Amino acid sequence: MNLHRAKAAKRSVNLTFSDDLLTRARTAGLNLSALAEEAVGAALARRERERVQAEIAQACAVHDQYLAEYGSLGEAVRAHGE
Repeated sequence: MNLHRAKAAKRSVNLTFSDDLLTRARTAGLNLSALAEEAVGAALARRERERVQAEIAQACAVHDQYLAEYGSLGEAVRAHGE
């Protein structure tokens, strides 16, 4: 799930890395801006997925509670037809 516009304007920000990690990343030729953007995008997608899953779980709990209290429409129809 892509939660940002690919062509959105870019802004400079400051990030703090441990000296060792920064040295190793530069030695490896890593693009820290691209990695940070990818990591933030993945974290946002994970949070959105968790939010949706919690919303679905809540809706299922409400539905289960309704069924426990009132039964299902299918059961009512079958019972009426018998």
